Amino acid sequence: MHLGLFMECDYRPGATEEEALAEAFGLVQTCEDGGLDAVWLAERHFASRVQLDKSGSGAVPSIASAPLLLASAFAARTSRLRLGIAVSVLPLSHPIKLAEEIATLDHISGGRFDFGVGRSGFATAYAGYGVPYEESRERFQECLDILLLAWTQETFSYHGKFYEFNDVGVVPKPRQKPYPPIRVAATTADTFPMMGKQGYPLFIGLRGSDLEMNAANLATYRQAWQEAGHPGDPEVYLRLPLYVAETAEAAY
Repeated sequence: MHLGLFMECDYRPGATEEEALAEAFGLVQTCEDGGLDAVWLAERHFASRVQLDKSGSGAVPSIASAPLLLASAFAARTSRLRLGIAVSVLPLSHPIKLAEEIATLDHISGGRFDFGVGRSGFATAYAGYGVPYEESRERFQECLDILLLAWTQETFSYHGKFYEFNDVGVVPKPRQKPYPPIRVAATTADTFPMMGKQGYPLFIGLRGSDLEMNAANLATYRQAWQEAGHPGDPEVYLRLPLYVAETAEAAY
């Protein structure tokens, strides 16, 4: 079993951004010392209290707009803990720049990096970046295809709907070969069979879905995995929200 901590790097009412960063570093050190397997960092954009109040989303304020920078800093302060992104919002990223940064981070961490990818359900992030959300699925796939080419080919060319590159070669290549483990976030029903067919392990969560819905979606995912001929059983990480109280009495 994989036991990790999912961090949105939120900051509490009355706290400063500096205090939120200090708390994030403290949590990572606790995970390193306590024997957890990994820390997974969210990617959140435009998540200030003011903007979230206007959106009415109910989401918590977050300072995790640059998770790769945070992961790099965490890697320099740890030696055992695996570090992952959950998830990198591919449609909002430039694929070549992202390929370079992920490969560099993989070296900085000593090969302790895991790459979670997804489209994100926060439409405000797309609006802020000027990217239409309806393009998110196509942009996601193009970016992922380019990343794999950049990491596995000395040079490559690509001609897609959104990106076009001619004879480019990314340096460095990732330390982990052929590239860091990739895991895809799945929330919508049509994503599950698509990722099963492509052979990617998944993240799923219980925020916005329930156990029954996930059970049905995972059945279609496993069926697509098997029909595509992928070996073994697919691997799924479940994100569970937990409340940790100071005392047993405070938990009730």
